[in-house]
Amino acid sequence: MEKQPVASRKTIDKALRVLTAFSHTQPELSVGELAERLGMHKSIVSRIVSSLCAWRMLEKDPGTKKLCVGVGAFQLGSLYAPSRSLSRIAKPYMNELAGMTGLSNHLSLSEDEEILVVATVESPTALRVIMRMGERRPLHSTAAGKLFLAFQPDLLEMILLRGIAAFTKKTISSSAALQEEVAQVRRKGIAWNHGENSVGAGAVAAPIFDHQGKMVAALSTVFPLAVVDARELKKIGRSTTAIAGSISEELGFSLNLLK
Repeated sequence: MEKQPVASRKTIDKALRVLTAFSHTQPELSVGELAERLGMHKSIVSRIVSSLCAWRMLEKDPGTKKLCVGVGAFQLGSLYAPSRSLSRIAKPYMNELAGMTGLSNHLSLSEDEEILVVATVESPTALRVIMRMGERRPLHSTAAGKLFLAFQPDLLEMILLRGIAAFTKKTISSSAALQEEVAQVRRKGIAWNHGENSVGAGAVAAPIFDHQGKMVAALSTVFPLAVVDARELKKIGRSTTAIAGSISEELGFSLNLLK
């Protein structure tokens, strides 16, 4: 592999130091403030800033002349797949949940007004409900989907405007009933599916929050409705909620973020 010239590496290092000088507490900085913070000559910072602005990694406010992170940096950052990192973090906990319940579970995200399954752990027993990675399901008829509707209100508005399809006799198919269900999910922090998407298949889901208190995923335990009674359902719900809480803590979540 060809070695990069030392001068080039130093220039890249300086550019990255400029980019990483911005933070949530100080999202805007002037060239002078950058130079002072980084201990670099103002003319050097000015040249680096000019190149970063040309690449839209930084943007300059025409009025204040202060700089902030630009759309180019956002586009580059969006290529990072958070689902991969999240799946790696969640998988050991999901294995633990399967061991606790003897049931399959899956991790899902909200994408294009559906849930998208990004990780699964199958039940160790032959009697199971199978969800495969990459599968999509509607929001209103799934336990995970109801959580996204509860914690992302804009989604609920879109679903109600688009109309609600019924997949089984138990699917919630009226706007009023869905709004009431979602409100209850928001209060309790847990959601259920009693054969609403597939006949005979049930699920319970709990939210996973990140370090900013934003719901980023749902953890669902799925089961054949015929093999679980009311007492078992409560146990499955508690286990799923506890494991989802552990994953949230791993992501830096604290209950104080919801207050």
